[in-house]
Amino acid sequence: MMKNLRVAVVPTETGRNSINQRSTVEEILACKQTQLYALTDYFQAQNDDELPMHFSFLIDIEKNADLTGTNIDGIHYDSRAIKIGKIKKIITEWGSTSCCELELDHSPSINSMAGGNIAELIEHFYVDSVETIVYHDDNEINFNNYNYDELSDDILDEVLEIMEDYDTAQVKLHNSCKSENF
Repeated sequence: MMKNLRVAVVPTETGRNSINQRSTVEEILACKQTQLYALTDYFQAQNDDELPMHFSFLIDIEKNADLTGTNIDGIHYDSRAIKIGKIKKIITEWGSTSCCELELDHSPSINSMAGGNIAELIEHFYVDSVETIVYHDDNEINFNNYNYDELSDDILDEVLEIMEDYDTAQVKLHNSCKSENF
């Protein structure tokens, strides 16, 4: 696994790029100012003061996953990081969406209390997070945002399945528009 890890360094002083700590792996790697370092080379360059002010990201170049801030001792890294990476990639490509826009039969449920009278449902999907609405019976009583890494494995699987269906539908739509010269 270590052989696949690189530190992506993106200078912040120049102001010539739009990279920030919330950028996707695709955006980071596509940036012309990004430099990739093997872990030991990065630490050497950092210790030798060779690097300008920068953002740094820990990237698995084989799996195209941003592991910055992730526990990489191998426990849950592979599946969770890859799933989150796929979700972010789809939303980056096609844009944010909602359960309503996707015409889902139901919204993913994060929490349910009081015998189901209070429920927290995912309603919107963004690149870095989901937005939930807390309902008491049919009344909206609160809104919350959760990063993908805060979601349980089951909910993350459900969100990934929804996003894969979204991707498939968007590809079909794109191809039909392309074939009709829109």
